Amino acid sequence: MLNIRFEKANLQHQKIIFDWLAQPHMQEFWDNSQEHKADIINFIHGHPQHYFYGTTVYWVGFINEQPFCFLLTDQQLSCQEYSSDLHRDNLSKSGHTIGLDFGIGNPLFLNKGLAASTLDTFINYFIIQVDPKADTFFIDPDENNPRAQHVYEKAGFQVVGNFLALGGAFKGQKTSLMVKKL
Repeated sequence: MLNIRFEKANLQHQKIIFDWLAQPHMQEFWDNSQEHKADIINFIHGHPQHYFYGTTVYWVGFINEQPFCFLLTDQQLSCQEYSSDLHRDNLSKSGHTIGLDFGIGNPLFLNKGLAASTLDTFINYFIIQVDPKADTFFIDPDENNPRAQHVYEKAGFQVVGNFLALGGAFKGQKTSLMVKKL
């Protein structure tokens, strides 16, 4: 049986994270801008973050104690400058909405059918250990990444529409907003 656990990214993960972000399968759909990398470093070192809203939390997932995936979370608020009407229309009405990004960084764990169950496990972990008011989760795969969209659907996310990214490294790219409401 696989034992999956998560911890906030820290100094011991920095090299692993940047090695993963350099992998071709991660470079295609992950923000590899210098601003994002600086934000990860600031988070790891406990310094103020300045990328997007400065509130992103970075996570490393482990399977049987081996690091294998990278996640980020950010609480979504209606006032955020990069939010689209589609985002605002799907915010939680009674709890917190959490934006996610997810990738299996370690190439040894690609194509093993782990992504959907890992996302489910992370969401359960997040609600129990981090924010019990979290009841809505957003994830936004690029329209050119149908494989990710399929995995997210298996994890219980539903496409609610498409939007053009309003900021960040993918500004102007068409993206699907997928939502999981609990």
